[in-house]
Amino acid sequence: MHTLFSFIRVFREYIVLTALAGLSILLIAYNDSAPVQLLRSASLVSLASLQSSSNWATSLFSSQQNADALRDVNVALMEEVMQLRRLRQENMELRRKIGFRDRSTWPLVPAEIVGKNLTSGQNMITLDVGRRDSIEVNMPVINEEGLVGKIVATSERHSIAMLAVNRGFRATAKIKRSRIDGIIAWDAGEYLLLRNVRKSADALPGDTIVTSEYSNIFPPEIMIGIIRDIGPSEDGGPHSRIEVEARVNFAALERVFVVRYSSDPLRDAIERELYQPTEITP
Repeated sequence: MHTLFSFIRVFREYIVLTALAGLSILLIAYNDSAPVQLLRSASLVSLASLQSSSNWATSLFSSQQNADALRDVNVALMEEVMQLRRLRQENMELRRKIGFRDRSTWPLVPAEIVGKNLTSGQNMITLDVGRRDSIEVNMPVINEEGLVGKIVATSERHSIAMLAVNRGFRATAKIKRSRIDGIIAWDAGEYLLLRNVRKSADALPGDTIVTSEYSNIFPPEIMIGIIRDIGPSEDGGPHSRIEVEARVNFAALERVFVVRYSSDPLRDAIERELYQPTEITP
């Protein structure tokens, strides 16, 4: 009992304040006078404003967190969409190549490009097929768009192909519509050139150029490109300068086919003796 009196004596000011505050709350709660009603309304408005401000600050912080989370989700979705687009493009490309191989009348060996040398006009590619795949020098290299080049060197597991956009490349060709013969070459310009076609020959812009049946390296009727421009030769001679836009996009090559097509060695021997070589790399 003595302890209780001591506690009351020490904290009497707080006890009186608490009692008075409780009494005031009771009086306000059960008093319907106008001043009390006004005080009650003002208190409620103040509390509501304080709660609204608190909610706004909380929602602002929450909105920032949500924005960060949404940004992360958006980045992940964009990466997934890009991956799906790449896979879709690869799938479509592979389906085109498979369809081309199934339609081809030539025996084809699919090959991946594992190296490129595209400097100083020495445009060559390294393929992941070689002698173990029955690949030989001078075998044609094509894709579903047309003529790519030819094999110039082989090892057991790899081979090197010279592209048609190489200064040393030559292939007998013809204008498909008029059957006019010529030689496809390249001189480091934007287009291939169809050479040895006289000015009087039946050649028009838009004509299709394909390999000819007179080639001792390439099968006939392989697509090469389209004539884009015909003009006089630079030396003023009897031949035209015919620029041919290649059908193959050499800058985007990734996969090709090597054609298992070999010329007759007896024919090669006699033509080397009597003809000026047009398709043999110097």
